[in-house]
Amino acid sequence: MTQPKNKDEQALLQTFKALIKQGTYRSQEELSFALAEKGFEQVSQSKVSRMLAKLGAVKTRNSQNEICYNLPDALIIPKTKHPIETIALDLQHNNYQIILKTGTGGAPLMARVLDSLEESIGIMGTIAGDDTVLIIPEDIEKIEAISQAIVDLLDIPTRCR
Repeated sequence: MTQPKNKDEQALLQTFKALIKQGTYRSQEELSFALAEKGFEQVSQSKVSRMLAKLGAVKTRNSQNEICYNLPDALIIPKTKHPIETIALDLQHNNYQIILKTGTGGAPLMARVLDSLEESIGIMGTIAGDDTVLIIPEDIEKIEAISQAIVDLLDIPTRCR
């Protein structure tokens, strides 16, 4: 998504995202009205439609089982105050699967990072616990190269078994 051109557009986009995250708006008209209540009176339904498309918003069921606009989890960017290199502690493989050990709570973040790279380094997918990421390689014949790519990316020590 392109960056907003000015502070007004940035404020509009931030407000729009906050409204969608509430998970209570069922139509573009409702969103347009809510934006007007927040001080953005000149936002048309077509502008709301374009912003929904830019953000990749989808209609899902909320906790009250109502169909409302929401942002997919994939668009939520994980944040950390620590450099990635300090979260990943150890990487091992057994010629079939790769295990990445992290600090407590670091596995979901690392899995998200690796999932975003998937095919470019040969990862089929990941499963994250609290401090461990199971990495499934696309081809076990290339597990050494995949492991090395992860090590290089995250600057972590390895111990292959």
